[in-house]
Amino acid sequence: MKHILKKIVIAALTVEAKTALRRHKPRVVAVTGNVGKTSTKDAVDAILSQAYGSDRVRKSQKSNNSEIGLPLAILGLETAWTSAGGWARNLWQGFLAAYVSRRFPDWLVLEVGADHPGDIEKVTKWLHPDVAVLTRMSDTPVHVEFFTDARQVLQEKMFLARAVRQGGTIVVNGDDPQFMSVIGTVAARRVLYGRAKGAEAQIASSEIDYDQAALPLPTGQRASIRVGGETADIRLARVLGDHLVYPIAAACAVAHALGIVGVAALAEAAFASFEAPRGRMSILRGANSSALIDDTYNSSPLAAAEALRSLARLTLKGKKIAILGDMKELGAATEKAHYEIGRQAGECLHTLVTVGPAAKYMVRGALDAGMSAERVMSFDDSEDAGLAIRELVRAGDAVLVKGSQSMRMERASKLLLADPSTAVDVLVRQEDEWGRR
Repeated sequence: MKHILKKIVIAALTVEAKTALRRHKPRVVAVTGNVGKTSTKDAVDAILSQAYGSDRVRKSQKSNNSEIGLPLAILGLETAWTSAGGWARNLWQGFLAAYVSRRFPDWLVLEVGADHPGDIEKVTKWLHPDVAVLTRMSDTPVHVEFFTDARQVLQEKMFLARAVRQGGTIVVNGDDPQFMSVIGTVAARRVLYGRAKGAEAQIASSEIDYDQAALPLPTGQRASIRVGGETADIRLARVLGDHLVYPIAAACAVAHALGIVGVAALAEAAFASFEAPRGRMSILRGANSSALIDDTYNSSPLAAAEALRSLARLTLKGKKIAILGDMKELGAATEKAHYEIGRQAGECLHTLVTVGPAAKYMVRGALDAGMSAERVMSFDDSEDAGLAIRELVRAGDAVLVKGSQSMRMERASKLLLADPSTAVDVLVRQEDEWGRR
């Protein structure tokens, strides 16, 4: 019965979303890829809001990108979780937005995901963006267990690129070999971003910022992006790694593609106080004067590898520690993917802590890379891992915490905060609904 009701709600909201698009005719920027969708969506929203005003731009909240999340995003509604009354209100408010209200944003910035074959293909029968942004693919993407192989995942993502309306633009990561291998098959204007030669929004540099204390710890990331013949100097507080530099470059590329004047200055203003999405390599105050690198929103082989590379680049006086949970939905690639992440961890960490059954392959990889068995710890539960490391972490250490959403790695991060009572303000999945799961 619940399944039937869910289908009815999704169908009704989708009709309302389609009607809203036809009636109000907003311009649409849609973002897809395996890695960086939410951060890119937020960055595009920031630069368009700076250019046109925040009241004229609406973005998907959090990572609403599913068959029900996308209509909610278009209509400006939030999930009602398990509340029947909440879904009834959503349907009524969606009706008003689609058929009655004269007020609607001029711009929609939407995140489009795919859990199963056909997800994006189905959406693009009625969603035709003005700009499609392609972020980054992975050789072993999440959800691959539902697809034949990574190539099929790529083909699914490309449905969005092919759905761009006539005269529209595809903004693509010029450093991603998978997207670049097929982008030439799409008959649409193309704008590149990244480090690639000739990219319209080119990342010229990206470096880690540190404090100047006796025990230096990372405080953020700074980068220079060349766009429109000018250079934007961006400084991002409380975030580590290139994972936000690429989304900002993508946002600059979108603005450039839309013909907005003075993109570099606009970007500097838009990102001067930009708040990175929670759980994406956030630098937080850790226990015992350590640095906590909270990357607990989700995980995939590519994202985990990038997180470890960022940790490896740090210059510290203390230890580099990682608590890594299982990466889910990898199907037949599970063993190999976890082994490779373990091998990489064994080459750059002082201590590796694993959580979950598949993480045993990480342990094997770390040991094969030469890590001492005394520096490897394994747990079934993320909270147990957090408690163990809280007792071991010292001033000047950096602790990375990462894993798939279902592993609830944010529970380990909460225990590793200098003040765990601040978790509700800095960590993902702190809502009451998640607390009951």
